[in-house]
Amino acid sequence: MTGGGSAVGYLFVPLVSALAIVGLALILRWAQSPGKRIKLPSYGMLVPVARCKDQHGAEVTAARLRAEGIRASVTHDVRGWLVLAWKTQADVARAWVASRQSPHHP
Repeated sequence: MTGGGSAVGYLFVPLVSALAIVGLALILRWAQSPGKRIKLPSYGMLVPVARCKDQHGAEVTAARLRAEGIRASVTHDVRGWLVLAWKTQADVARAWVASRQSPHHP
């Protein structure tokens, strides 16, 4: 004599599995939909003041900022090398970097 509960098990397990797969597919589709932006990382009290093509350029820029009395550091993100400075010194650091990038500066 077979139990009637086995027929419910044969229907219940595939149904729950199918619902789980559909749910995961919907979550993945929502996560990959256009318009979703990558949230840029937060650097706490530091803000980006310059972007460099390579690590050496970023290190040189940070060293020159430090020589001017601006506390600076270097990090790397998905778009390249960043020179970071404290929020309170960011405007001065950006102005210094901009003055070094002007065509009139030797």
